Amino acid sequence: MSRPLDLPKLHEHLAMLGLLASTLSHEIRNPLGALSLLIDVLAEELQQSAADHLAQVAEILTDMRTVLSRMDALVQDYLSLARLAELHLESVKLGAIMETYAQEIHKRCADCGITLRLDGLSSLGQVKLHQNAFRRVLTNLIQNAIDAMPRGGELTLCGRQAGSWACLAVQDTGEGIPADQLSQLFVPFHTTKPCGTGLGLYIVREILAAHSGVITVTSIPGTGTTCLLRLPLVALE
Repeated sequence: MSRPLDLPKLHEHLAMLGLLASTLSHEIRNPLGALSLLIDVLAEELQQSAADHLAQVAEILTDMRTVLSRMDALVQDYLSLARLAELHLESVKLGAIMETYAQEIHKRCADCGITLRLDGLSSLGQVKLHQNAFRRVLTNLIQNAIDAMPRGGELTLCGRQAGSWACLAVQDTGEGIPADQLSQLFVPFHTTKPCGTGLGLYIVREILAAHSGVITVTSIPGTGTTCLLRLPLVALE
């Protein structure tokens, strides 16, 4: 099942891709320059065999990984938007998708001191998904939750049905979002993170819209944030 965008939405989508392409070019050029410099410094450090240089080498490698991760996020964000013009949706059990994803992120959460809790995922029912696109939704939301809990906490994936909707809540016990920032969450290129792209939640919203779904975000500073995703259930015949 394919869902072509309507004409006004397509024009908006193409305009955003053009803006993103321009930003992407600028944002990738800077990290590439930084990587080039780091490689030069690393080459000099590797010529030194003294033990006191090992810490410097490790720090440089960490910086390089950070830069590469940011570049990868930018490219993946762009590709996610570029592929939204037409997605092939298949009927799947959302609970099974979520349980598989939870297994994949369990160790990562544990390494960050975060307890992963699952609640009601088996009751989510069937929805129509493009699984790779929906994985991007989960990746962006989970990354936001982990970033919000630098000292650890709890991440809960909670599922239920409400009428004709499958409802999935991604809840963290992190720092929360100030009230004056909530209205800006889905604005492209707006970010409060030092290394953020400002596209994560915008892309989440656009991918869900391509699935006829919606997202709402509620947050209490100092307590945590809940992202509620709603996707239409497949009608039982």
